[in-house]
Amino acid sequence: MENGKYKILVLSDLRKTTETILKNTANLANMIGGDIAMLHVKQPLGVVKQDNQLSAVRSINDTYTSTKKHIQQLVRPIQEAYGVKIDTSFKVGNIKELINKKIEAYHPDIIVLGQRKSSRFNFLGDGIVKHIMSKFEGLVMIASHEHSMNANKDLSLAVINGNPDSMKIELMDKLMKWTTKPLKSFKIATGENTASTDGQLKKGMVEYTFQPQDNVINNMSAYLSRTNVDLLFVDFADAAKANINVKNVIGKFNVPFLLAGNRKAQSTTTL
Repeated sequence: MENGKYKILVLSDLRKTTETILKNTANLANMIGGDIAMLHVKQPLGVVKQDNQLSAVRSINDTYTSTKKHIQQLVRPIQEAYGVKIDTSFKVGNIKELINKKIEAYHPDIIVLGQRKSSRFNFLGDGIVKHIMSKFEGLVMIASHEHSMNANKDLSLAVINGNPDSMKIELMDKLMKWTTKPLKSFKIATGENTASTDGQLKKGMVEYTFQPQDNVINNMSAYLSRTNVDLLFVDFADAAKANINVKNVIGKFNVPFLLAGNRKAQSTTTL
């Protein structure tokens, strides 16, 4: 955090869903007080298709010009509508190396990724998402391709397993100021007692408990939509206790969700 403001880095593949992802990020920035930077990277083979050196240089220059223009056309109306500034950058090169350099230079508090809808490799394909999840120690927001948060209405916030201790971070305090609705807790029943603790009940939580079965993630995703959840907070330790492997549900939960905590807690979960 710099000057009391969160630094948010959006990693974008510039697909059609980028507009929704940027709107979610702009709303988050307005809620918590954040600055936004956006990075798009292309692999050299995706830019240079000619063997001739002069033609290769021309292809790179043309790509830089057209891509930067496209990014500005995408970003400008969002900056004006949401009153935020988005610093953009476009690079050609090794994707993971350039992402690492951007993280080292920018020092983001939050990295925003789009939901993974297929295993086909692209800038934000499975390998890049796992790379961020394993290397970056800050908060990660998986922005929905379809659902947009709205800073102009009460925020409907939900958590996995509803452990108050895991939510004791400054960011959650800021987000709670935007919601007047009961906090929702989603959990998967285990062999242990699944009843809420007194501490949880005092938080005014509404709890939804699901029985462990093959389609439990799909059922949970459906309830997230049915109960109009705007943002799901997931602590890795709480997810592990619910037998949920966060890496396996990216693309299955259909609302934006914010990931926090120790990634090592995910080593043995399977759902």
